[in-house]
Amino acid sequence: MHFSHRFLRNVHLAAAPFVGAFVYSSALREIEVFTAVVQWVVFPLVAAAGLALWIRPMMARRRAGQ
Repeated sequence: MHFSHRFLRNVHLAAAPFVGAFVYSSALREIEVFTAVVQWVVFPLVAAAGLALWIRPMMARRRAGQ
């Protein structure tokens, strides 16, 4: 599956505030559903999008060199 750079960047930027809210708001951390969603959905999504954005240029250079 191929995602555009713009889509990955927007997903990364849209989901990051939820991680920030989880880290800095003790009131939100007390809500079990919010905690579970951030830990099992939002954080992996932010991490995967960030890694894809970081690795994609290296993979493109490697493919171009072949």
